[in-house]
Parts: sequence; C-alpha cells; structure tokens
Amino acid sequence: MFGGVLQQPASGRAHESAHQAAPQAGWKRTTVSRKTVANFLVVTALLALYADSVAIVVRHDVDATEYRVPEPGPGYLVDLPHEGHAVLISDRWLVTVAHTIFYDYTGHKLSIAGDSYEIARVVVHPGYSDLTPRALESDSEALMRQLSARSDIALIELADPVDGAEPIALYRGDDERGLRVEIFGRGSTGTGVRGEVAATKAVRELRRCENIIAETSKHWLAYEFDPPESALPLEGMHGSGDSGGPAVAVVEGRPFLIGLSSWQYYEGDLDDFVGGLYGTLAFQVRISAYSRWIDSHIADRRE
Repeated sequence: MFGGVLQQPASGRAHESAHQAAPQAGWKRTTVSRKTVANFLVVTALLALYADSVAIVVRHDVDATEYRVPEPGPGYLVDLPHEGHAVLISDRWLVTVAHTIFYDYTGHKLSIAGDSYEIARVVVHPGYSDLTPRALESDSEALMRQLSARSDIALIELADPVDGAEPIALYRGDDERGLRVEIFGRGSTGTGVRGEVAATKAVRELRRCENIIAETSKHWLAYEFDPPESALPLEGMHGSGDSGGPAVAVVEGRPFLIGLSSWQYYEGDLDDFVGGLYGTLAFQVRISAYSRWIDSHIADRRE
C-alpha cells in the first residue's frame, strides 16, 4: 500500500504516495519497495538517480516524453505547499488525500490559474489516522492493514472563490470497475522494469498516464501496472509525490474525478520495497464513497 514513501515529516504525519496496507478480500497481491517508506511515509521509491527525469512511473518501451503534459496542465490540478496535489471541485473547495496535509496549512497560499488563493481551513476526514510505529517496522503486513483501514481524504476551503479555472465534477456512480482513467502527477518517475526513483521527485515535471480500474472496494479503487504485452499505450501508475493527484474518467463525453492517488500494495520486508514495478497494484481513494461527506461540508458553508 505505498503511494509515496514511508517518511515521517516534521509534523509527524506519515506520507503515502507509495503506501501499502493489508489486502482486503478480492485484492490482488503484488510487490512494492520500501523506498517509499523513506520518502513518502506511505510509500515511495529508492534514492537512485534516473536518467530520464519524469513524473509518473511509465512503460520502459515507450518514449518518456509521450507522458509529458504541457504546462500549466488541467485547471483543476493544484500543487500543495509541501508536495502532492489537490483537485478543484468547486469555486472554493479542493479535495486531496489526508496524508499530504503535513501541518496546518491555514493561511498558506495556493497557485491556481496563475493567481494566489489563501487557504481558509482544512477538513480532514474523521476516519483518517496517522500510522503507528508498528506499521513502520520491517514487515509490511501492519502497514498494509493500517493504510487500507483509514479514510485518506481531506478538504481544503479557500478564502475567496477561484476565477479562471474550471472545477471538475465528482463521480457518484458505483460502476467504476472497467473505467479507463488518466492519472496526473509531478512526483517520482521510473519505469516498470526498474521501479520509481525517489531522487527524480525534485524535477516536478507534470506527467499523465492511463490505466483501467480493475477492482473496487468500499473506499478504494485499484488498478494494476501491466507489462507491455497487456498494457495500454500510455500505461503507468502514480509514484511518490503524486499523492492527491486525480484519476479522471470520461463518461458520456464529460470528465469526472473518480479517484485520488494514495498508495501501492506490497508484501514483504519494507527494506526491499521498490515502488512502481510491473505487476504493482495501486490504490486510489474512491471519490464516490465520500461524495456525501464532501457535499455536507460544502453545503454547510454555503448556508
């Protein structure tokens, strides 16, 4: 369940761009690396240097530049103060994964559509919890269990409405399985052969990849990073630093936010973890599962 790396930021909150957790019924088992544990708290990749600097972990047999997104990228994609992303879902609200909230962001500024917007408050889901020391020990089982059990989602309210960027609609259906999605991020990169390289996270070049939602559970969506023989043309997966990045599906000609990059599944010794290898199962926060919670906060502030 690594979405980033298992690193403990100053605030004490664990990071998850590559987190891993205990599997739930129906989930496939795969392997990821502990480098995520060192960089991202919930999972990332090693410290090796990668020659082709890009975000998102990509196919080894496709030119990495094919994954590049022209700046500034989708208007709803917003970079957070420390690292990771949030997604604009109304003129004053963004949604992200809770493990990207490293400290009190109230009063900090976000750049959206070329303008600066102040954060008025952050609302972390009551079902979210920091990882315990036991989860960071050598075996991945406790980490996987804790990652899968918590609600890794938070809302960010802005002091003023956004002008010049179009929010993306939330997906509210329960039929995500089989949907083709685009995943965006500026985090670590690498290939499915070598895995992600944490050192590439500093480049912060925007990339996108595609995948198919393979499994759904109560609060999670999962997709697998397939090797070339069974892959989509721009097959890939999120890496450390991509946490909170959107998974977008086009349904009846309209783009919808269906997931947020959170963690990768892994079994084994965390010291051996390598994120982003072919066969890795990546987990996304299932937006449809939290749509009522999101609506309740947005509606409450409008009244």
